[in-house]
Amino acid sequence: MKTKTPTVLMAASVLLGSILAGCEARETGKEVRPVGWYEANKTERAATLAECMSNPGKLDATPNCINASRAENNAQAATKWGTGSEGVRTEPTIPN
Repeated sequence: MKTKTPTVLMAASVLLGSILAGCEARETGKEVRPVGWYEANKTERAATLAECMSNPGKLDATPNCINASRAENNAQAATKWGTGSEGVRTEPTIPN
């Protein structure tokens, strides 16, 4: 039984090392901005969304990308549908 202990310890340490090697450090230099801030700052929202789309695998799930995306969705939801010259309704009608 004592001969298996070093083998098990070695295998466990290799497994733990492999798991930790795949972890990336969280980016700590950027301040997390709330959704309301991105709604009020259109140019920063556009810049953040462009940065998020340039590397979606790494940045898409970060708090700033999520908040900028939510702010963009809110801004798009607040816009009117079409224009008067197009002859389409300009206010969404949602029954209460």
